[in-house]
Amino acid sequence: MTEATLTLPDGRLLTYLDLGDPQGHPVFHTHGAPSSKLETRFFGLDAHARSAGIRLIALDRPGIGGSTPQAGRTLLDWGSDVADAASVLGIERFGLCGYSIGAASALAARMVCADRVSATLIVSGVGPADVPGITEGRSPDVSRIITMSTRMPGLTRAGLAFMRWGTKNPAKMIAATGKGMPPADRAVADRPGAAEPFAAFLRDALRQGTAGALRDLQLVAGPWGFRPTAAGGPLGIWHGEADTNVPAHAARWLATAVPGASLTVTQDDGHISLLDSHGAEVLEWLSAAIAEQGSPRVEAEGGR
Repeated sequence: MTEATLTLPDGRLLTYLDLGDPQGHPVFHTHGAPSSKLETRFFGLDAHARSAGIRLIALDRPGIGGSTPQAGRTLLDWGSDVADAASVLGIERFGLCGYSIGAASALAARMVCADRVSATLIVSGVGPADVPGITEGRSPDVSRIITMSTRMPGLTRAGLAFMRWGTKNPAKMIAATGKGMPPADRAVADRPGAAEPFAAFLRDALRQGTAGALRDLQLVAGPWGFRPTAAGGPLGIWHGEADTNVPAHAARWLATAVPGASLTVTQDDGHISLLDSHGAEVLEWLSAAIAEQGSPRVEAEGGR
């Protein structure tokens, strides 16, 4: 897994990982927050994507990893970045995969690139904060950092900087983080070998500082600036009923908002355990949905 870089038409750089099957269906992965492309390593998505026949391209949003910061960026701006990234890589049609807070960015890309998107997968995805009741049951810690991102950005940046400092001791950091997790998520956090890849994606997310991660949080603290529609091909939504970072209300709202969407709610999974335990299954769903649209497998191009 070597970081690659592409140059957008406006000169900004996006860093990414090119994973899975080089000749597979192209899919752009949109990470959570604070997180980066390296969350794909934590969840073992390279092997799952290869098995599913997917070329998984994990992009860093502006200010994350080595991607050039973009002041005042919106969710829909990310849709334009995905369209440009696909063109730079020589990809005409592609799928989308959005995890956690990255769901909002993936759905924005689905809207902007509707005529190029073959199918979209949302896993443990956040919903618009202005939907009544959508955050009911959310962890107080998660609610606090998202709310403070707009009301007290300086304090939020200090908290993110503390997270970056904490990555110096991965075992201690993941143990502290896991204390408030539901049992299924805690089991993932306690697994031998989990601490370093967990710390790695946080470290990567904050390697340029806290501004990029702060903007990611701010963009989901209020209205998205759009509402998902049926445009953009099949939509698959997977969520854990025990998720306290993003309660399953968000998944049910999205399934209702987009006619024909497929909703799968697992009873015992939390926020991270779902993708950890069902990574192969969700990517197989996405691969099948793309194949049903007649999107061909492709030859590896740019950056691979």
